[in-house]
Amino acid sequence: MDQFGEAPVVVDLGANVGRFSSEFLAAYPTARLLLVEGDPYLTDILQRSFSERPQVQLFRGLVGPECLPSTKFFLCKVPEGNSIHPSFSNSWAPGESREIHAEMISLPALLKLAQCEQVDLLKVDIEGAEWDVLGALTQPDAQRIAQISVEFHDFIDTALRPRTESCIAHLEALGYKARCRATDRRQGSPYFDCLFYR
Repeated sequence: MDQFGEAPVVVDLGANVGRFSSEFLAAYPTARLLLVEGDPYLTDILQRSFSERPQVQLFRGLVGPECLPSTKFFLCKVPEGNSIHPSFSNSWAPGESREIHAEMISLPALLKLAQCEQVDLLKVDIEGAEWDVLGALTQPDAQRIAQISVEFHDFIDTALRPRTESCIAHLEALGYKARCRATDRRQGSPYFDCLFYR
């Protein structure tokens, strides 16, 4: 990621246990962070981990293309496999996923709720929901977000590669440049870890 100012604003979609956010705060102690996580077990960990950091907000739910009071969310035995897509969750630990319901909020609604006028970094690791969330970004949304770091999940199924490429094209049309790193995990992908920046 590129260098930031003294007090950057970071939105962490798919915060998991907060490792990324903890590392970011170590580098930028005055940063403001908004963490989003739908797994109740993980949100409890996040609540405890950041309880003494008043600049860290936690949204217990999911970010998606629309606002829903309740939607299906599939928890995996391996938390990295938690997903709104049962096939994704099941691919990490076959037969081990379980269904819960969680609130879903759109990204614009989340930023309004948290009173985030500008975002220095949007980190996206949401197990297959990235295509819908980023594909729904509008030009006004993009003007508020300086950088986007996203893990695309077409490495799970190469048939999903066109969705990734369409999403990248959409972000480039919004004015972002892309820098991507490949992976050989599972079925491999040239778009495993991408940074979009202006």
